[in-house]
Amino acid sequence: MFQRFFDDGLAQASFLVGCDRTKQAVVIDPRRDTAIYVDAAKQLGATIVAAIETHVHADFVSGARELAQQGVRIITGPGAGLQIEHFEAGDNERLPIGDVTLTFLHTPGHTPEHICVLATPPDGPPKIFTGDLLFVGGVGRPDLLGDDLTRQLADQLFDSLRRVMSLDDRTEVHPGHGAGSLCGAGIGKEPSTTIGLERRQNAMLQYDDRSAFVAAVLADIPGTPPYFARMKRVNAEGPVLLAETWAARPLPSIQASAAAALAADGAVIIDLRDGHLYAAGHPYGAINIAFGAKVGFWAGWVVPPDVPLILLADDPGHAREAGLQLLRVGLDRVVGVIEGGASAWMRAGLPVAMLEQVSVAELAEAVDRGERMQLVDVRTPREYASGHVAGAINIPVGEIPSRAGELRRDVAVATVCEGGYRSVLAASLLAREGIADLANVTGGMAAYRALREVTQ
Repeated sequence: MFQRFFDDGLAQASFLVGCDRTKQAVVIDPRRDTAIYVDAAKQLGATIVAAIETHVHADFVSGARELAQQGVRIITGPGAGLQIEHFEAGDNERLPIGDVTLTFLHTPGHTPEHICVLATPPDGPPKIFTGDLLFVGGVGRPDLLGDDLTRQLADQLFDSLRRVMSLDDRTEVHPGHGAGSLCGAGIGKEPSTTIGLERRQNAMLQYDDRSAFVAAVLADIPGTPPYFARMKRVNAEGPVLLAETWAARPLPSIQASAAAALAADGAVIIDLRDGHLYAAGHPYGAINIAFGAKVGFWAGWVVPPDVPLILLADDPGHAREAGLQLLRVGLDRVVGVIEGGASAWMRAGLPVAMLEQVSVAELAEAVDRGERMQLVDVRTPREYASGHVAGAINIPVGEIPSRAGELRRDVAVATVCEGGYRSVLAASLLAREGIADLANVTGGMAAYRALREVTQ
């Protein structure tokens, strides 16, 4: 019994594993909205007997407490220290799930308590669930617990990887994240791999020298969203149960005038419409996180954790899905969705703002004229280094709230990303910071490169 569940937005994988004969199953690294596992088990006629956490997660709210409320046992690695009832499995401890044997391997490195779960079926190759230790083409980052522990964890990461790589080449590897996750660098798109493939192809596994490995892993660490530290605390303490959040009922509808009053008191309006619609007219002060799989991901970067959130969407289904994504990153204070959407806001005569749109041709002409402007490239440092407009300032979109003060207020600002999604979000954040002379570059660097060469 094996099913993989993947959250595209957070690039997070979780698993239902069990015995076909006894219909016992465990969930590994469950996400917060656990109905997906309960429903899957019901369809299989199975009973979920345990929820296994490979480590205390930083990038999403765990669903272990949700499952515990249903009588499911929580199992973690040694020293996890959760503040909710749990069992800490020792190194090499085994748990029989019918005909499948689970062996817990203590593999510190990403975190001190990290475990991998080796599932040995009665026939066929074993599967190892590596959490955030080993990915397809990459390895976990050791820096999320602060500078004091980073070097120690990097050393442990080296040892834990060597231990896991001693397994048989046929062993299937099922990591906790895929491409796009910030829990490691260079993660491949494939959902799984094998020990043999990683031994041959994973660049981080080619180091025999500990110091060289540590230097390499520390040299290629992705950006760290500010919500990661908060997620660690939430998951260690035990998150609020979904029954105690808005998710237990239909998402409330809010009249536009009431939403405006809440916004005036500090609530944040998240406009889920496409960027061009946002630019044409949006509630004053709203930020734009266009609907898709990444709403929760970007909100985790840029939305304050303790403010009320109001959603604006043309499709009510978009609002509820976005709300669930926000719950997965611990943004629980969604108070509702504006009834009637943007058109209701406009009809009520409430404050509206627009965002100027600039084509890449107009940007190129401005550059050629030597026009005074601050072009803010909101892509990652790696993207920026691969090619950018001469004179552009690199402030990744997730850092806009903390670095907006670096920009001059007496010179026009334009934002650019690769295709246009992130740059509208960045512009909406800058507008909230009081920057008035502001524009977004449509088409982004993809369109600019098609027009002319870029600086590296």
